[in-house]
Amino acid sequence: MSGALVAGVGLVGVSVASAMPVDPGYSSTRTGGSGTTYNTDRSVFKAATVNGLRVRTGPGTGSAVLGLIYEGQPVQVITSAYDDTGQVWDKVMLQTDSAGGLPVGFVGWVTEEYLY
Repeated sequence: MSGALVAGVGLVGVSVASAMPVDPGYSSTRTGGSGTTYNTDRSVFKAATVNGLRVRTGPGTGSAVLGLIYEGQPVQVITSAYDDTGQVWDKVMLQTDSAGGLPVGFVGWVTEEYLY
């Protein structure tokens, strides 16, 4: 009975966004090359450094644009990957609604170059 109580207490205050399952494509190995993901500390939060940063379906400029985020908008970094050019892309979860049409909790890819 105490195990159930502890489990219940452990969930108090957990948001739906933080309870999402780990991405099945997630890898803890960093070997480089196109599309390779590497381990990222999921407690990393960053913010956009520009207005109109494109959120995409995958890492790379060839992936479809889903919406935009704006300077100062906070995101949680889930994982990272390299594209064909060696550029690093972060898979992120939005921490607030975006003026660019994306809701809080939305997950997509942005170039790491424009996050701090």
